[in-house]
Amino acid sequence: MTNTDILLEDLEDVLDDATAIPLSKKSAVDVEKIKTIIEDIRLNTPQETKQAKAIVDSRNTILEDAKKEAAEIIKKAQAEARDLVARDEITKTAQAEATEIIAKANEQGKAMVQEAQNQASEILGNATTQANEMVTSAQNKSREMLSAVNNYADDTLLSIDDSLYKSLQDVRRIRQGISNAQNRKMD
Repeated sequence: MTNTDILLEDLEDVLDDATAIPLSKKSAVDVEKIKTIIEDIRLNTPQETKQAKAIVDSRNTILEDAKKEAAEIIKKAQAEARDLVARDEITKTAQAEATEIIAKANEQGKAMVQEAQNQASEILGNATTQANEMVTSAQNKSREMLSAVNNYADDTLLSIDDSLYKSLQDVRRIRQGISNAQNRKMD
């Protein structure tokens, strides 16, 4: 499980722990905690990219090792061919065997390099797919959270506005009552 997945689960926990607002379908959330988690997701995304790069570097190491091993096989085959020629008086037979060994070594080396390249490409493809899925998931969660936070802020401001409006009406009604009472006393 990646750090990003853990952070997304933390975010879901914050949303699950949200306090319900009475007489409303809305919930109060810890906005600072959500912002912190979003920032951690942003900071972690480069880490996931570093992991994908490490996989690519590993692929290059596999390729280099395969090339070295192929070169060693060819070198051994050539050395064996030279030894055969030096030891045996039948030069033609030794040369034919040496040529065959070198050809087989070349084929084996090429096959190993190709197999290593295929494996490295598959690893890189899988890593890229996983990284893209994690980034897409994090972006979707961020958008959902931002939308939820905006809706909560709008609802809260609307509620405050409604309360202020009612309070202002009460103050005006009280002032009118005081004014009417003073006018009656004067009459």
